[in-house]
Amino acid sequence: MMALESQAPHWEWYYIALYFFIGGVSAGAYFIGSLIELLGYEKHREVSKAAYRIAFPLICITPVLLIADLGRPERFWHLFFSNGPGSIYTNHTSPLSVGTWALLVYSGMSFLSFLNVQVEDGRLALPALKKVHEMFSRLPHKVYAAIGSFFGFFVAGYTGVLLNTTARPLWAGTDPWIGALFIVSAASTGAAAIALVMARRQALAPDTARSLQTFEQPVMIAELAIIVVMLAVAGRYAVPLLTGLSGVLFLGGAVLLGLLVPLGRQFMARAGTAERDGGVIITSAFILAGSAFLRIALVQAGQS
Repeated sequence: MMALESQAPHWEWYYIALYFFIGGVSAGAYFIGSLIELLGYEKHREVSKAAYRIAFPLICITPVLLIADLGRPERFWHLFFSNGPGSIYTNHTSPLSVGTWALLVYSGMSFLSFLNVQVEDGRLALPALKKVHEMFSRLPHKVYAAIGSFFGFFVAGYTGVLLNTTARPLWAGTDPWIGALFIVSAASTGAAAIALVMARRQALAPDTARSLQTFEQPVMIAELAIIVVMLAVAGRYAVPLLTGLSGVLFLGGAVLLGLLVPLGRQFMARAGTAERDGGVIITSAFILAGSAFLRIALVQAGQS
């Protein structure tokens, strides 16, 4: 597995790019939920609960994608451990291994937060899960919210770092900007996922919609700025990202559909008001689709 960091890998977008995307949405949603909890914003408790409902189920999908991409599922344990002559050890110098351990910690913290929401909503009926909740009930929720938030954003960012540490010119030539791009993208998609879920359930109050929109706008502007810097740093190595199918996905999907259109829709709304549920659903869908296109384009173009 260490060859993934020293040699040029070949990854299928439908496994790795979707792993990057889904993990980012989960981490971004969890960060927003934990931030609300840590700051004690009780009036936005429903946002925090929605975030935790999203984060854990999504992160459960990512190991399936990782295992599928390995081609040999029985070797999944190599993501956690390396084996040398007569020994098995954890490889702290491997971004892939470190990221997998971070994913494990984050998954555990997001599970506890998800469990708390189920108990709070009175939906927990399985005795085994009740015992798990009782076991951790003495630990303040804010403790594992803080731990989960840190490791969640580590997971979101390390996927970009993983690309930057490979031998592919586009990825290596944009170090460290893909990691930064993935972090801000996770933040915007996390907010979009929360808004989308709450709007579909007709549980998105106007002030909550405005708060999420206020969070999204500077993050998406920062995302655009990082993209500009990344392309400038990449120079001629950015050509595969700007041409062909990857160019359509990147410029048309990620930049136009995923960033410029949502920003335009939000800025065109009347001052001081948020979009209605239907508008929130459309805008959030654009942001999420653009984030997926961004990762697909980067994975595909980097291997051209």
